[in-house]
Amino acid sequence: MGSGTAGRLEMAENKVDVRAFWNSRAAQGFAAGTRDVIAKKLEIEAISGHVTDGMRILDVGCGNGITAIELARRYSVRILGIDFAEEMIAEAIAQTSGRLKGPVEFRVLDARNLAHISEKFDLIYTERFLINLPDWPAQKQAIVNIASLLADGGLYVMCENSQDGLDRINSFRERVGLSKINAPWHNRYLRNSEIEQMKLADVELEDVNDFSSTYYFLSRVVNAWLASQNGKEPNYESPVNQLALKLPAIGNLGQTKIWVWRRTRARR
Repeated sequence: MGSGTAGRLEMAENKVDVRAFWNSRAAQGFAAGTRDVIAKKLEIEAISGHVTDGMRILDVGCGNGITAIELARRYSVRILGIDFAEEMIAEAIAQTSGRLKGPVEFRVLDARNLAHISEKFDLIYTERFLINLPDWPAQKQAIVNIASLLADGGLYVMCENSQDGLDRINSFRERVGLSKINAPWHNRYLRNSEIEQMKLADVELEDVNDFSSTYYFLSRVVNAWLASQNGKEPNYESPVNQLALKLPAIGNLGQTKIWVWRRTRARR
């Protein structure tokens, strides 16, 4: 068996493993994407800051639809959510009820292949989707594919985990005697240098938002240290973590960032 064939088989097996992992979490509601519910709330608020009424929105890697449904509750928008985990989509469809200001549709679709989507969108967002891809070439190609679906002036709000942010948090943890945090087995966090060097046709990197910086410092360093002094595991719902929800983002210690891309030129 050639090395190329072996590599393709390994990637296929990894894809199946990641899909099985996410399918197993589909019914966990708000905590399906992460056990840290406060971090999830911060992500929703940060993404919603880019939404306005009338937008056509694409949620790439939508999971069980928590964010998409919440946006449809707040804004008069049309949202399409896609994910390759069948159980996640089934759960998203089941949860699409109640009073929504705009329609939400969910489809089973591998977000690495967007050729089946022909329409263009005013806003596209990912929420920790890219980090599930195995390496930078795959992540970079996904960004290119997503950007190609932007309407003129459209935004791609890339809410993803940063290895640089995690490294900074770990440096503080090590200073106070806490163990290093490693990315989960199925994740490959983005590097700032990779994003900075990326060039997209008629699409520019408009902003980088360290919206989670205060929260990750307080939760992963302060709260974790306090818990360790009492011989306990840190509680995601602790008062310290709750306090972080009320404070502005300070610094660049966020494990999760938002990179904002905008299509700046009219299509030819």
